[in-house]
Amino acid sequence: MTKKVELPEFIRLSHYRITLEQIPSEISEECAEQQGSFHSRTMRIYLDQDIIAQGGSIAVDLVKHEILHAIYYVRQLDGKGEEDVVNSMATHYTEIEKNNPDYVRWKLQNLN
Repeated sequence: MTKKVELPEFIRLSHYRITLEQIPSEISEECAEQQGSFHSRTMRIYLDQDIIAQGGSIAVDLVKHEILHAIYYVRQLDGKGEEDVVNSMATHYTEIEKNNPDYVRWKLQNLN
C-alpha cells in the first residue's frame, strides 16, 4: 500500500512563502461561505480540512484554485488582458510545480 502524501505546510511562489492552513469545515463553509481563500496580507491560503482529508481531484482543484488567486495577486493581473493572465498563470504554476516537489507529489497521488 502506498503511503499517503500529506499536503505540505507551504508553497513557494516567486520570493513568497505561502502557508497552506487547513481550517474546520464549520468555519470555512458555514461562517465564510467558501471552501478556501487566499489572503494576500498574510500570504496564507485557508482550506476546508474535510475536503483536503477526503482527497481526490476535488481537493486538488481547491488547492490549485487558491494558488491561482495567489498568482493573480503576485503578478498584479487585475485589469490585464486574457493573454497576459494566461501567460502569467502558466508560467507561475510551472514555477510552483518545479519549486514545490512535496506539493507535486501530493497532487499526483490525489489525481490517481
